[in-house]
Amino acid sequence: MINFVIVDDNKSQRKIISNSILKRMMSNKLEFNIVEFEDYNNKLIDYISNDNNNSIYILDLELPNGDGLDIAREIRNKYENWNSPIIIVTVHTSLYFEVYKQRLQILDFIGKSENIDKRISDNIDICIKMLNKDRVYRYTYKGIEYSINLNKIDYIQRDGRKIKIVADNKNYYQNISINEIKKFLPTYFVLSSKGILINIKNVNRIDWNKLIVFFKDNNNGFLVSKSHRKEIENYEYC
Repeated sequence: MINFVIVDDNKSQRKIISNSILKRMMSNKLEFNIVEFEDYNNKLIDYISNDNNNSIYILDLELPNGDGLDIAREIRNKYENWNSPIIIVTVHTSLYFEVYKQRLQILDFIGKSENIDKRISDNIDICIKMLNKDRVYRYTYKGIEYSINLNKIDYIQRDGRKIKIVADNKNYYQNISINEIKKFLPTYFVLSSKGILINIKNVNRIDWNKLIVFFKDNNNGFLVSKSHRKEIENYEYC
C-alpha cells in the first residue's frame, strides 16, 4: 500500500492534486490511499510519527501554522525517515533554490501555475521506483535470516508443507502457506495456478497453449492454469 499525503490549506488545490493522483494510480494496479491535511497540526504530526516509510508527501510551502519545510524537517530529521519522497507545491516559485539548500532530499518543486497534473504524474512514476527500490521480503528459516528483493522474485510455489521462493535463479524455502505469504506481498504477486504466485512485473510473456511463463531473466516454467487467465491478463505485465 502506498499512501499519498497531501498537505495544503486550500481545499480546491487538494482536490486538483488528489484527482491527478487518482488518474495516474488507477492505471498501474497498485494499492494506494490518499490522506489529506489542511495544516501543520497534531493530526499530521501523529501520522508522520507512525509512518511506515511507505508514504509520498506532497506539501504546500506556506501553511497557516508553519510551512512545508517545517514538515519536511519533521519527517527527515526528527523521525529519521529518508525513504519517503517529498514534493513541494507552491505559488512561491522564487524560493526554488532556498528549498533545495535545506538538504532535505526534496524530490521536486512544482509551481501552482504549472501543469500540475502532468508534473504530479511524472513524479509518481519516480516515487514508485524509489519506494520499490529496496523493498524486500524478510524471514527466518532454520535459524537463518533471509532478505530477498521483491523485484528479484519470479515466482513462489508450494513445495510440500513449505514454499519455494525463486529469485535470481536461486531457490529459497520457508515454512508458510501460499495464502499466508500473499498477505505480505504487493498486489503484483498474482495467483497463477493452485499453490503458485507469479510476479507479474517480471513476466515477459505467457504461452497459454503450453501453460509456460517466460520471465525477463530467462527463467521459465509450467506455472499457470487457464482458470486464472482472466485474473492474470487484468495486469499489464509486458
